[in-house]
Amino acid sequence: MRSRTGVFWYSLGLTLLLLLPVIGVTAFFLHQRQQQDEMRQAAAERGGLPIEQGAQDSWCALLVVQQEQPGFVLVRADGPAQKVTLCALPGSLQVNAPAGTTTLEACTLSAGPGRAVQLLGQTVATGETALRELYYLAATPDCWADCVGETVTARLDTAALLTPAERETIGYGEDPVAEVGAAEAETLVAQLQSCLQTPGEQADARAAVWEAFVRQNTDLLAALPEAWRSYSARTLTDFLATDLGALEQTLTYLTGQPGLTISYCTARTQAAGNGEVTLTDAGLNTLREMLQ
Repeated sequence: MRSRTGVFWYSLGLTLLLLLPVIGVTAFFLHQRQQQDEMRQAAAERGGLPIEQGAQDSWCALLVVQQEQPGFVLVRADGPAQKVTLCALPGSLQVNAPAGTTTLEACTLSAGPGRAVQLLGQTVATGETALRELYYLAATPDCWADCVGETVTARLDTAALLTPAERETIGYGEDPVAEVGAAEAETLVAQLQSCLQTPGEQADARAAVWEAFVRQNTDLLAALPEAWRSYSARTLTDFLATDLGALEQTLTYLTGQPGLTISYCTARTQAAGNGEVTLTDAGLNTLREMLQ
């Protein structure tokens, strides 16, 4: 009995002698790791800058004006670049379809804006570069005006788009600057387009008017998502609630940046017959850059 008890205590002592150094070394390294983590955290708090919500995100959406002849404006809100870019597209723009080609306008009227966005993405996509997800939001001119607000106005120098003779025909011969509210914006777009010949020029007229409203009223960026929520019964969109919340963070971030740039670009097109147009190589590259 005594021999067994002695063996037990001898074994226990030997085990402790083996384990204690291992436990000590492990505790030492854990303590060192904890100290390093605390030092990194303190250094980050002293020298690091917090990343604002939405600052690292970019969003692309096709905004559609639902009417007899729909209007289309592709928008990219780029948080990292602190930039918002608009690119209006002609309704007569050809897009690839399973049975050949159709146009943005015809596809929207027959199958809805969701299908038009899908075909536009397939037309622009290449096998080399993956494109960013393209959302859509469609509303009537009255709904767009309500989203912007009746007190919001913008000034547009029509001389940048029209010749003196063209301006004369729509009443801006002597004073080329048009000042309109959101409710009159679609009328101004139609007046400008009536003086222009090509679908590309007519699309640029819409882009110029929309760009003027956003550039001169940057608070619109942060306010639009809430307006879209308020008028959700009057809009068509594939933005989920979580998507709209994340977009709102990016637009709110952009609104507060002094270096924010708001501009519009042109996707070059060429005639394709029957009043339709196709994107040139330069036009394709423009859209690919927006959707990357």
